[in-house]
Amino acid sequence: MNPTQDLIDNALEWPLSKVSPWLDGLTIGEAVEGEPFNWEVFAFTIAARARKKRSPEWARVALRIYDALTRHPASSDNEHSFMISAMSLRAGLISELGEREGDPVLDSEPIVAWAQRLTTFSMEEAAQWMAREDLRTVPIEKLLAMRRLKSALNTLAHALPRTNVEQKHPELIPWLQFRARLP
Repeated sequence: MNPTQDLIDNALEWPLSKVSPWLDGLTIGEAVEGEPFNWEVFAFTIAARARKKRSPEWARVALRIYDALTRHPASSDNEHSFMISAMSLRAGLISELGEREGDPVLDSEPIVAWAQRLTTFSMEEAAQWMAREDLRTVPIEKLLAMRRLKSALNTLAHALPRTNVEQKHPELIPWLQFRARLP
């Protein structure tokens, strides 16, 4: 018997009314009851439940975990992965349920802000890098930055049909059109 897996399995069976208070008593990213706990799997499973049930309430729980994991020192290598998971959850629910400004799950502004934070270079600079015959000559940190931005823009594009992002943020339209050229 694996006590860690048993704890995850048990917690995943709980109703929302029990999960949130349980999380209040924990430090997300740390051991639970003295045992290692796979927070990434737990967040992923809660996010899957939120999508299946089309539940902003369950999504809030998953987003709370992803947010804590992005700030946890031991998770710094996975920060972008957690952000993609969190923002994809938002975008998926927005595309199904529509946007609600000010809602902690259904507002597109966190996705927009994430994409804007990742825009650390101009479109002209990106075009110059991508115009090179051999992409192996592009510094890896530039390729990585462009790839991260492309992920954010693709996530944002997923939610666009149910938002007014293009009206509120016309500066993003050229980037959204350019994203297919990013690595």
